[in-house]
Amino acid sequence: MKRITESYKRRLAAEEGYVVKRGAVLRVALCYPNVYAVGMANLGFHAVYEIFNNISDVSCERVFLPDEAELREYEKTHTPLLSLETQTAVRDFDVVAFSISFETDYLNMARMLKLSGIPLWARERTTRDPLIVMGGAASFLNPEPIADFTDVVGVGEGEILVPQLVGAIFENEGTKEDLLRALARRGRGFYVPSLYDVTYRADGAIESYTPRELGIPSRVGRAVSAENPKEGSLRRAMRRGEEEIAEQLRARKVFAPSTVIWAPAAEMGERFLIEISRGCSQGCRFCWAGFNYWPPRVVPARDVLAKAAAWRGRTDKIGLVSTAVCDHPEISEILSGLREMNYRISVSSLRLDQIEDELLDALVESKDQQIAVAPETGSDRLRKVINKNLTNDEIVDICGAVFDRGMLTIKLYLMVGLPTETDEDLEEMVKLVERIKDRMLEAGKRFGRVGKIIPALNGFVPKPNTPFQWEPLCEEKELKRRLKWVSKQLARIPNVEVRAMSARIAHEQALFSSGDRTVSRVIEAMARLDGDLNAALREIGDVPARHTGRARSYDEVLPWEIVDAGLSREFMQQEHERSQIAKSTAPCPSVSNCTRCGVCPTTWLADAPASLVQLQGLLGAKIAPAAVNA
Repeated sequence: MKRITESYKRRLAAEEGYVVKRGAVLRVALCYPNVYAVGMANLGFHAVYEIFNNISDVSCERVFLPDEAELREYEKTHTPLLSLETQTAVRDFDVVAFSISFETDYLNMARMLKLSGIPLWARERTTRDPLIVMGGAASFLNPEPIADFTDVVGVGEGEILVPQLVGAIFENEGTKEDLLRALARRGRGFYVPSLYDVTYRADGAIESYTPRELGIPSRVGRAVSAENPKEGSLRRAMRRGEEEIAEQLRARKVFAPSTVIWAPAAEMGERFLIEISRGCSQGCRFCWAGFNYWPPRVVPARDVLAKAAAWRGRTDKIGLVSTAVCDHPEISEILSGLREMNYRISVSSLRLDQIEDELLDALVESKDQQIAVAPETGSDRLRKVINKNLTNDEIVDICGAVFDRGMLTIKLYLMVGLPTETDEDLEEMVKLVERIKDRMLEAGKRFGRVGKIIPALNGFVPKPNTPFQWEPLCEEKELKRRLKWVSKQLARIPNVEVRAMSARIAHEQALFSSGDRTVSRVIEAMARLDGDLNAALREIGDVPARHTGRARSYDEVLPWEIVDAGLSREFMQQEHERSQIAKSTAPCPSVSNCTRCGVCPTTWLADAPASLVQLQGLLGAKIAPAAVNA
């Protein structure tokens, strides 16, 4: 145990900005189910840590999955999992809150609970055990595979949910069951799996979800940060910490998550990261981030620049986090302000149709020698299927604009196994990469050097709450064949470095993203069997094809539909049907009279924050309103 605590203290010594609060009424262990370097690069994790610790009667400490060396020490010394800040046993906290961004980390949640000595199954825990909460991006998607591990799922965004959760805990000082009922009866933001019975059809598909008590909603609505605070946390003011939380909510109509703790050992730890917008207007039919964070929202430029100025003394590198950087109506002001501060600007990836000269110039100044873009496929036809309205000619021209500025290395995100994909589509992918490589070499002659094209091949995984949620995953043997063929063809091209995921990993992702509660038995077995999925499936006897390998019918109850993401089923079905005939749909118009997807009803927009309405007005001027039959 001593080695572990000493290691944690050395890690803390390299950080700036962490919080240690003694004597708090409520103690929260905030867990990221992956290793420290990965968790500390997650802005949602930073944001929730800050929000919890901004409440005077709450202390929040971080917990991570131990790396291999730490794990060996934990097992050798039989030490229960410890928090980072005070090296306290996780099982001694009042609340254990998991921030889960990726479904593949569901297994790590189970591993961390086991390491903590906390019973994995919610039904086996007693009043002595902490409250187990799950939140993060995965709560929008499909929490069902870990529903039986979890007391309560926070459905939505932490800036809304954390104050409500803390308020409910302080207001319900009776039994855990009383607290869970009170949270569930709110109707939005909190899903309590134990208060629902699930019945199944003869073929294994879900027949229904039935609340066990009166007052429990049939579906749980999400809570997002664009809602009017007067209708959210301010209306349910907390007995403890009321004024400081209310003041935060009044001051921030749209929250701006950013780096809170300076952690050089984290991935991208040398950069100050800040989220400048959420959601994307384009409606790419495979993209969970685009649909699950609708409606598009922005952080005002003044807030972005104020935070950047406060951090300038620590670093000259900044990363702008967004699904659509150039869709921000004040992007010019943001870029100009950051360049005046002499920041070296980077972005995680760029939509090909949004690469503008101003941003490219800023990236060149930053000496960022690699840029990542996402053609997704090499076929113009298949791009219409996925609703990405760009041609190969346009993609080559856009990449040329990057190369002509001296950035000669480019990463290409590509998918294999998309709906309706044929071998001809795969051949088109190879041809597109060859054309981009040729354009890079042409530009490289002027600079006296050559760069590199890095195709990153991923198997398509259908995601919940997207128009492709009814699609089956490409059979593993066939997906492996396609990935192998494309990789082999691309590897023959000079100056091309291929990186490909395995078909097995794609199938594991699909099982966790599209499975129902029965998948929890697989996860529990994997946690016991060193993460071996095949061994777990042999033990459980579960057939993953029931979750991943079949096309779902429109009349089927989908596991993730217990959570109401706000998007109408009719809209999703229509988009799926349009994909089958390669018919595209114009981008989200973000105008106040649009209700075609159901996420922005007029009554909601009437109370929306000014920054959201501003975005709608500006985007409405840039993007023609989308006609359903476009």
